[in-house]
Amino acid sequence: MKLFLAMAGFAVLLTMAAQAAPEIQQVIYNVSAATKCSEAAAGFGELKDGLAACDTALSDPRMIHRAALMVDRGVIQARLGNNAAALSDYNSAIALDATLGDAYVSRAGVLVAMKRYDEARTDIAQGLALNASNLHAAYYSRAVIEEESGDVKAAYRDYNQALAIKPDFAPASRELSRFRRVSRTSRG
Repeated sequence: MKLFLAMAGFAVLLTMAAQAAPEIQQVIYNVSAATKCSEAAAGFGELKDGLAACDTALSDPRMIHRAALMVDRGVIQARLGNNAAALSDYNSAIALDATLGDAYVSRAGVLVAMKRYDEARTDIAQGLALNASNLHAAYYSRAVIEEESGDVKAAYRDYNQALAIKPDFAPASRELSRFRRVSRTSRG
């Protein structure tokens, strides 16, 4: 009798494990998709594959890092030139988690590209206040706005600040290469 009960218990455990296995596999798959999405946003891998991975990860109702994934998908959309889709993703990310400084800075970059400078300034200020990890992009975007408005000194200062934060940031280097420092001499 003891053997029969042990075997029945073992069969129940096997059935439960078999039923749980597809769920576990799904979570592992979506974690992989989330990783692929984030890697594509960081510049590793093909953008379109990364976008598909973002969609797969976000389709999982159990995904807990939705706001961060929305930011990543927005970055990919922006790099693909889909500014409206990127803006929508950043708006969704901020709606889910208003403390994501990177979402504000990234949204500001898209707003600058759309020449919506006042909105971009507000987002840059919020990203700076939240100490976003992409502060180099905040200073770069602010420099673009300043240069567009004619404040060349402020633009120069912010392009330099972007490079101070991320010395290999090519867009800021490229912009700074256009500037020439001239010294003013006293006229007697």
